[in-house]
Amino acid sequence: MTSTENTAPKDFGWVLLELMGHRQRIGKAKEEEIAGSKLLRIDIPTEGEDYVTEYYGASSIYALRPVSEEVAKDHYALSDPRPRRPAEYKPSHQIEDHSGQYDEDDDCPV
Repeated sequence: MTSTENTAPKDFGWVLLELMGHRQRIGKAKEEEIAGSKLLRIDIPTEGEDYVTEYYGASSIYALRPVSEEVAKDHYALSDPRPRRPAEYKPSHQIEDHSGQYDEDDDCPV
């Protein structure tokens, strides 16, 4: 075995990653060194050809299960890892100002 075989990053392919705290991530995983430490990099599929990349240390990993790409992309459809906006989300410039429209005796919806 040569020294390059010992230091080459390991590619785990498509995996279901289970983390302490009962979280799951599914995507393409490989080992990567950052700031002198080995971390697991997981590229999680999103809409189209985009990916969200996350890094985890070995101590936070509970299990790592190989899966097919098809299973991974089907799983994404059920649990997109990106933060979601509430259904009623509006940018601040679109929020109506209702201040001063109610008397003290009226029921204020706020």
